[in-house]
Formats: sequence, C-alpha cells, structure tokens
Amino acid sequence: MATAAGACSLPTPGAVLTTQVDSSGRPLNSATVFSVDTARIFCPVSTAELPAASELSARWLHNDNGSWKTIKEESFSVAGASNIIFAINAPSAGWRQGDYAIRLLLDGKVVSQTGFSVKLNENAALPVINNFEATPMTVTSGQPLTLSWNVSGASRLNIEPDLGSIDAGGSRTITPGGDTTYTLTAINSGGPASKSVSVKVLPALTEQANLAAIDVFREASMVYYTVRNDGPATSKPSSAKLYVGMNMVGSGYIPPMAPGEQRTLVFGTFSWRYTYTTPATVCVDTQNENGAANAENKCLTRPLAGASVL
Repeated sequence: MATAAGACSLPTPGAVLTTQVDSSGRPLNSATVFSVDTARIFCPVSTAELPAASELSARWLHNDNGSWKTIKEESFSVAGASNIIFAINAPSAGWRQGDYAIRLLLDGKVVSQTGFSVKLNENAALPVINNFEATPMTVTSGQPLTLSWNVSGASRLNIEPDLGSIDAGGSRTITPGGDTTYTLTAINSGGPASKSVSVKVLPALTEQANLAAIDVFREASMVYYTVRNDGPATSKPSSAKLYVGMNMVGSGYIPPMAPGEQRTLVFGTFSWRYTYTTPATVCVDTQNENGAANAENKCLTRPLAGASVL
C-alpha cells in the first residue's frame, strides 16, 4: 500500500485518508492508494478551527466510467475542538478497482475534495475456496442446516446473506426463512473469489388425520364399510357416502378416530334389488373434513354380491 499523505484539506492541518485511527481519532497511517481487500477507509478531520454548531459532511464518490457517483454520505455537527471520523466500509465483494474521492462540505458548501484509488495486486494469486457446502441442502420450514467452509489465501471473507464476516475455516448452523442462495466471497489484494450454494426450504409438515376406505361389503340387507385413520393426528368427525354406479344410495357418519384406529361402520338397511354382482363405491371424509382433499385412498370400489329382493 502506498503511504503518500492524502490530506482531507479543510482549513485545518493533519486530516488524512487512513486505514487505522487511535482512540483519539488520530490517523496511524496515511495513503491515497488502497488494495481491493482494504476493509475500511477513514478520513479523520480536526474541528479545532471550524465554527461551532456548523455541519460538516462527507460524500464518498466513485468514478464509474467517467461519472462520479455518491456511494455514501454522512454528516456531523461541530461541537468544539475534536476529531470527526468519516469512514466507509468495503463492499461485501471487495472494492472495485478505480478512482474514488471524498468530498467535504461545511454547511452544505464544498470545501475540499481528495482523490484516492483502489488497485489490484496483479502478482497476487486469488484466494482458493477449498470447500463451501450446506448440510442438508433441503430442509423443512423451521429446520436448521449447517454451512461449512474452508478457504486459503484470503485476507477477508464473508457469507451473504445473514452471516457477514467469517473466519477462514469453520461452520455455522442457521435456520433459513425460505429458499436461499448463500454466497461466500473471499478477498485478497489480488481480487475476490466466490462460490454459492442454494438451499431449498419445504413447507412445514402439519400433522393431520388421513382417513382411508379399506373395505365395503354387504351382509343380508346391511351394507358395511371399514375406515382406517392412517394419519398421525386424531380425525375430526366426518362423513361417508355409498354409491352404486353413479347413484348415491346412502350416507354415514364417521366419529373421531385416533391415529391407526380402524372401524367398521354401517350405512344402513337396504332393499337390495340387484340379483347380480354389483360394483359399489364407498368414499370417506367426503367434505374434506380432515384436509386430505386429493388423497387416493378416500374412495374404494368393491363388488357386492347379488341377491333376490330383500
């Protein structure tokens, strides 16, 4: 890093661009050229010769293809002799190389502009991301996962979103709120390297009953059906219907059933007029009382033996 002083030239001496300040706000080094992995740039300014109750502002600028664009602006009120410290943090992916400046304003009037630059070290090898993974890569809502990583040759690392600055190797357990792509960026003076992993978050599983029709049969004039709760929760009271062909010929009431419980219930007494084997269909949970709207096990068709008129 170059060490030429870059004065933040107000009518006060000693204000410079620096990467470190002491507890009193005085610069510990000075520079006008910074590397892309510089974490933070400071511009401490002495207020000893500034009017009390005035406002001192700083605009940090970047020359983007010939157009100066403000990337940060901050203001402080002057209250006696002290050091006001303006500072800007590096972007998460490191600085873009190029020309920058800090413009100082006193009560809205520009009083100085100091330029600086950010450069790559073309002789430095890029950081190496040895490993970056999520375990597992698919979770249900509310379930945690672990991000783990190992990086060589980086001076700064971060993971976005959520984690921010990290060490060169480690892991972190997190609970994503939805499908997320995490990006690890490793930076040194040669530039950044990055790698991303995407995780999928499935809707939380809700415990609900799942009624299954497992049999329908006739005994004399009575038609019976058997229903089982295959779900992990106790069922709500629900309904059943009996069809012969396309015609609904009977309905029934299914009381609450515990998980795994099986019951044989009756539709009622019928004057069975079919003298041949007749297909009949029983459907349970017919009003979708337990939330399994498209369950394939809700209806069952079985042949009922024919008989003379009963």
